[in-house]
Amino acid sequence: MTEETTPPGALIWTLPEPPGRPTTTLNRADILRAALTIADAEGASALTMRRVATAVGASTPMSLYRYVGSKDGLVDLMIDAVYGEIPLPATTSAQNPEAEGEPRAWRPILERLSLDTWTVIQRHLWFGHLVHTRPPFGPNALRYFDFRFALLEPLGISADDMTRITTAIDGHLIGTALQLAEEMRMRSRTGLHTDAQLAETAAPFLQPLLESGTHPAFSRWLADRTLPGRVDPADVADPVAWTLAALLDGITDRLGLTGPS
Repeated sequence: MTEETTPPGALIWTLPEPPGRPTTTLNRADILRAALTIADAEGASALTMRRVATAVGASTPMSLYRYVGSKDGLVDLMIDAVYGEIPLPATTSAQNPEAEGEPRAWRPILERLSLDTWTVIQRHLWFGHLVHTRPPFGPNALRYFDFRFALLEPLGISADDMTRITTAIDGHLIGTALQLAEEMRMRSRTGLHTDAQLAETAAPFLQPLLESGTHPAFSRWLADRTLPGRVDPADVADPVAWTLAALLDGITDRLGLTGPS
């Protein structure tokens, strides 16, 4: 039975790591580390039990199943490891936004947490491809979700509205990660690793199009946009921070919540 057709078994969180054997140095942490290294470098599609087995010096891919249960179990560990890298804001306001007379600070805290999440996701772009393929029941994931719900509960909104808020943010970050991952794959496949290389390759097609005048608004946009390297990076707004702020502005207005504080 191949790893692609192996039926799902018990969740990895119900399977304690087995004791080591005198004939091998395999352990769950090393298997996880090897899987993360492969996925970080080559993406989700490169992650196979055979690749991981080779990386850790295992004799066969099947020897890994004793430690992770299945490939699904390994993916569970990988996803939870990413959640574990995300720092939770060090503030008591998350647990009680009105403690000691403090104003509701949900917005800046949630915004900071989301941007920190994006920073971590950029180190693991495969996360966007795999995060929704498995139930997020790992200890780090549950800690992350609990923090967000504790932050939103004092607003007096329904559980469904809390779900809508967190799902909207997750969709924005994960969708952006998927876009970036696919762009990176395209650049690797074509050898167009820099924006200058991409522009040079596209010029023979774009230049006649621009000169034809058939798409004037597109032409003006192309001419006026800010290109990487032309301005001080400090003067360029982070596009994810900008769109996240716009998203939270809309949520705040739609639900009648208190804005930034």
